[in-house]
Amino acid sequence: MELDDKAEWANPSANPRLRDQARRFAASTSNSVALRGLVCVVAGGVVLLLPGATTTLVQFVVIVLLGFAGLTDLFYAVTGRRWFGKRISRWLAAPRGLVGTSFAALLALMAYAGIGDLSLRLVVGLVGIYVGIRGAIVIISAVLKRKERDPLPGLAGGSIAVVMGVLAYMVPSSISNTVIIAAATGSLVVGFVLISWSLRRTSRGHGLDPATASIPDVLWDWIEGSDIGRKERADQSEGLYFERPERLTKLGTWWVMLVLSVAIATFAVLADSTAVVIGAMLVAPLMVPILGLAGALVNGWRRRAFQSATMVISGAIVAIALSYGITAWAPVAVSFSTNSQIVSRVTPNTVDMLIALAAGAAGAFATVNARVAAGIAGVAIAVALVPPLAVVGVSLHAGRFDDAGGALLLFLTNFVAIVLAASAVFVITGFARPYVLRNRPRQILLTVAPFIALAGIILIPLMLTSEGLLTTDTRERDAQRTVEEWLGDDSEFVVTDVSLTEGSVSVSISGPGDAPSASALRDALQDNFIRPVGLELTVIPIEVTTIAPPAG
Repeated sequence: MELDDKAEWANPSANPRLRDQARRFAASTSNSVALRGLVCVVAGGVVLLLPGATTTLVQFVVIVLLGFAGLTDLFYAVTGRRWFGKRISRWLAAPRGLVGTSFAALLALMAYAGIGDLSLRLVVGLVGIYVGIRGAIVIISAVLKRKERDPLPGLAGGSIAVVMGVLAYMVPSSISNTVIIAAATGSLVVGFVLISWSLRRTSRGHGLDPATASIPDVLWDWIEGSDIGRKERADQSEGLYFERPERLTKLGTWWVMLVLSVAIATFAVLADSTAVVIGAMLVAPLMVPILGLAGALVNGWRRRAFQSATMVISGAIVAIALSYGITAWAPVAVSFSTNSQIVSRVTPNTVDMLIALAAGAAGAFATVNARVAAGIAGVAIAVALVPPLAVVGVSLHAGRFDDAGGALLLFLTNFVAIVLAASAVFVITGFARPYVLRNRPRQILLTVAPFIALAGIILIPLMLTSEGLLTTDTRERDAQRTVEEWLGDDSEFVVTDVSLTEGSVSVSISGPGDAPSASALRDALQDNFIRPVGLELTVIPIEVTTIAPPAG
């Protein structure tokens, strides 16, 4: 080993100097594709690091895009000439163009004249109305032209647009944050792929011409160049699918580990032990068939996809039933209001889906790349699969069906997000067969489409929960500020707690003397709420007794 190291250091070409490496990197990335990748990386980083500037930029971009889309539709409706987008009925393009230009003019007027509060919530809400209207027009167009072309894509796309429009109108903060984070992350990923493609092209010495290649062309060339080959794909599939040889042995081991992990997770939930829950995550085997399902979807392996999905569904059912039975016999009284393992899993939100997306991508990458395979343990800890199922069983035994539904929603969120993220990573890293992706794209889309639809359905309660949390947090901050103004700068009272309950604000203050009028505080708090609000004021008196030391 030492001789090999010395030989490597003695050979300059095997270990080039830092200056030579920098020169090669600059030469490899001095093309338009790498430049576009750098722009994508910088744009994604700016969006994530400068949220204030991002909000203003998003408002400006939305106004410009709405105006451009509206004017384009109106031009097409009048002249019949179309430069961007698909051709639709000119009678449908006209009202769509009027809606787009009207919304753009309204937003621009409010921004220029200062009419109202032009916040990101307002912009997203109005855009939601516009997207919903466009989705309805797409559905109508698909129905009217069903004899000329297949109406299914138009109906699917229009329905998705209507759902997204309704979500943007109902929960603007959640949908805007989710879209911005997803767009920024996607921009970073695409940027790094473009830069990596430039480096790989230099090492190959051939490939697409960066000066004329489009980003889709570069991405497809990257996918084809990343193909791991039939043998490597077969080797990696052995760890994802329970097939011959020794199929029954593999299945038996999987079921034994699943039962043990469910038992550990259930006891951990009953004991409210975070450390034991982490142990259950580490030994839980559900990640394997979920990743196998993602791999089967992008490769067009129907039988493997069915078997993997069957294992996940049957494993989830067995996990819930087993945790229910363990809870029935366990001599433990569970407090659903204070047990942290239960409370943290019954109200999932969009953050949980983002965590699962990142964990699914990491799990798929660790599966394909042997160098990072050890990181799969961290993925198992990051995204919970068995503990939510254990909470479902515990909650069902106690008759708390709302908590059981929340925990089941968390499991479904993790399941769907992992499948979608892992599918994308399998395509990028070459585990998916390029031949199938090129020649059977409709089959791949049809197999992945149900998971995309399920993700959209799951997003609705997640975003509603997130919006409720954001609204509650905002109102609590406003109430805290109102209480501080009510006390005044010269008050000796200190605010110890401000919380919101249904139709009431609970305020706790501590200090010496008499507190200001509670009625005045209630009237001041009412300005922060649309509906009538009550007040529960708790004053903790502080009495200070000072005794001088005895003389002498």
